[in-house]
Amino acid sequence: MESTEFDGLVLGLAEFVRRDGRYPYPELLSHALNKLALEVTAVPYPRTLTGLLALLEKPVKNWYPRRSLPKEFDSDFGLLYEGVLSEEASRYFYEELLEQGKIPEFATAATKQIAIENYQFYKILARLQELYNNDTDPKRVQQEYVLLRLFLIKNGYTTPAELRKVFSKTRYIDIQEIGDLYEDCLEDEVCWNCDRCGPLFKKYGKLRGIKPSACNDHRQNLPYVRQITWKQGLRRLKFGIHLRICLPGIPEIRLFSTLEELHKKYPEQLCNIHLYPGIDRYDLQLCFCDKSTWAVDIKDYRSPYNLAPKLTSLFGEGDLRYDEGFYVIPIQRLQQREDYLEILREQVTKLPSSTHLLSDAVFEERVINKIEQLREGK
Repeated sequence: MESTEFDGLVLGLAEFVRRDGRYPYPELLSHALNKLALEVTAVPYPRTLTGLLALLEKPVKNWYPRRSLPKEFDSDFGLLYEGVLSEEASRYFYEELLEQGKIPEFATAATKQIAIENYQFYKILARLQELYNNDTDPKRVQQEYVLLRLFLIKNGYTTPAELRKVFSKTRYIDIQEIGDLYEDCLEDEVCWNCDRCGPLFKKYGKLRGIKPSACNDHRQNLPYVRQITWKQGLRRLKFGIHLRICLPGIPEIRLFSTLEELHKKYPEQLCNIHLYPGIDRYDLQLCFCDKSTWAVDIKDYRSPYNLAPKLTSLFGEGDLRYDEGFYVIPIQRLQQREDYLEILREQVTKLPSSTHLLSDAVFEERVINKIEQLREGK
C-alpha cells in the first residue's frame, strides 16, 4: 500500500461517518478496505463489519502496514473512536488533506462536499484580507472580521434572526455566507453545548466533544455543559468550522480576556491589545508604553510533533511589525506531556531568536513582569 491508500481510507471513513454508517458504503471506503485486506499481516483481518470497526479503533501502528503510514499521522491513535473519526483522524483529514488540497480526483461528490464546506470560511478570510491590503476602508474590514470570528467562537448555535441582528449592518460580510457555515438542527432535537469546546453530540448515550484530548468530561450536571433550547431555525456550526475556527478560538479569547483585564488595570503601561490584527495574521498584538510591540499566536495541539511543522516566523510587515513574537501553548498540553516544549524546541530550528515558545501561564507572567518594569521606570 502507498500513503495515498491511507488517505483514501481516511477520506472514505469521513464520508462513512457522515452518513452514520448507512449502506451502501462509500466507494472510496470499499476500495481502501479491499486493498487493506490484502496488506494487513500484523493481525488477522476481521471477517465482519463489527470486527473491522473494532480494529479501526485500535492504534494504527498495531495493524496498518508501517511502510505506508504517512509521517504526519500520529500512529498511537486509531482511525475511529466510539464510532466516529478519532481526534487524530479528524485533524489529519482537515489539516493534511483538505487544507493541503490533497483530495484526489476520484473522491466522491460527498467527500468533495466536505472539502467545499471547509473552504467556505477561508474564502471569506481571503476576500477580507484582500480588501484590507487594498486599503478599502481597512479599519471597517478589520472590525467586521473580528465581529465574525468572535461570533463563530462564541455561538456554536444560532438562528437566522440572530444572524440578522448581529450582521445586518456589515458592509463586507453577507449574512447568507455566514449562515452557510452552520447546518440545520432537526426539529425538537435535544442540543448541547460545552463552554470549553463548543457543540456536543451524543454517542452511545454519552455527550461527546469534538476534541477529547482538550475537553472530555461532559456530564450533564456540570456548569459548563448546557442544553440548548430548540427554537425555529436553530442551526449549529458545521463540523469543519467547529474544529478549525471555533475550537482553536476558545483559548485565544480566553487569553485575550485575561490581557484585557490587565489593560484596564494598567492602561498607561499596556496601552493597546489588538485581536486578530491584519485580518488574522496572528492572534494578538500587544502595544506597550515604551513603544515596544509583542505578537502572539496561540497553538492548541496535542502533539508537539504535529505542531512543529506549522511554526514559521510570524508576519511582521507594516503595522504588524513587532519586537518580540510568541507562540503560546495552553498549559494543559504541557501538563499532559512534560517534555512538550523540549520536543517542540528540538523540532523547530528556523525561528528567529526573538520568537519564543512558552505556555499561556508563563506568557501571562511575562506580560505582568513587563508591566511592573514599566511602572518602575526600568
